[in-house]
Amino acid sequence: MVIRPDRRSVLLAGGASLLMGGQRSATRRKIDLWDNATGPHLRGAVLPQRRVYPDIDGDTFLGPGPVGTPVTDAALASLAGNGGNFALLSHPGIFTETAPYRIDEQIAEHLARLVERCARHGLFSVIGFRSGPGRSEFTFHRDDGDSWFPASMIDERLWQDGEAQIAWSDMWQQTARQFRANPAVAGYLLMVEPNGSHIVGRSPWPQMARQMALAIREVDIETPLLISPDGYANAAFEAELNLSGLGHTVLAIHDYSPFAYTHSGPHSAASFSTESARIAPPAAGRWMVGEWGVRRWAHSAPQFARLRLQSMEEQGANSAWFSWPSGWGNYEQVENGWNPFFGHDPDATRRTADAPLLRELRRCWTRNRLRP
Repeated sequence: MVIRPDRRSVLLAGGASLLMGGQRSATRRKIDLWDNATGPHLRGAVLPQRRVYPDIDGDTFLGPGPVGTPVTDAALASLAGNGGNFALLSHPGIFTETAPYRIDEQIAEHLARLVERCARHGLFSVIGFRSGPGRSEFTFHRDDGDSWFPASMIDERLWQDGEAQIAWSDMWQQTARQFRANPAVAGYLLMVEPNGSHIVGRSPWPQMARQMALAIREVDIETPLLISPDGYANAAFEAELNLSGLGHTVLAIHDYSPFAYTHSGPHSAASFSTESARIAPPAAGRWMVGEWGVRRWAHSAPQFARLRLQSMEEQGANSAWFSWPSGWGNYEQVENGWNPFFGHDPDATRRTADAPLLRELRRCWTRNRLRP
């Protein structure tokens, strides 16, 4: 899912001790959290963040730190208080985007703090990297170059640069080494919305994903690997992946169909059918929906959300709503099309009491029983 960050539109963990009904349950493996036959077990939301570039962002819109927007403790408490039990951290990678590729201490420290804060608020984490060596955030805005940012900031060298590809594997091995013993980290999402097929045609993503997975497995054999298909995590590219021999894996898809409806503008007449609101299951035995959502002003958005949630419930699929508000007011007042607190009115500038979309999410999320 594209985040437009501007004012114009923007060692080895053998298992996890979980809380069930307020009581500590027997130790279970992390992969059990991703069992579609017994699930869903994780229902929550995406926390999207990216590097802050002061030259285009200023020092207030996305916050003053290296990663924005800042996620407040109140936002994490709200996610848990509305029933969510996991946060998908759609986060910048902990390595630099330009050579020489090396760890970026500020980004790594931010991620470590966020994982710890999520756990403190009763939320499992999935660590996912949006950007990293040879891939900048602006790959998600590749049609907008020289509008609100210089086109030169679009970095997509990863798909043709072997050194950058190796660095992604090194970055993930470093990440796994750090978090492998953390019982609140439910999985590693290797790349948020891989899009090599849109850039170089025949994408190297299946081979790259496998190399990243093997690098992780050298230091962590237990934490589930969430691997998305190419085409921005499109299930139509599932067959290109080879997940055999990688241990615990989960196919992570994104589904915004029907796109013309879920991404409709204010006062649009776009609609959906009951069938189109359902998610067709991929072939993988374990799969989840890493992003789904609908703009809050879309016609009958709460009814669509109810049908989509029902579909995922029936198929035992964990899921993450896009996106949970971070609590940073300077951003939320401008960019709130996916904010379930703001109600149906596209001109709303503040949260609405008992917003219908939020009510649908809460109705489903309160079924969660597991906490870190």
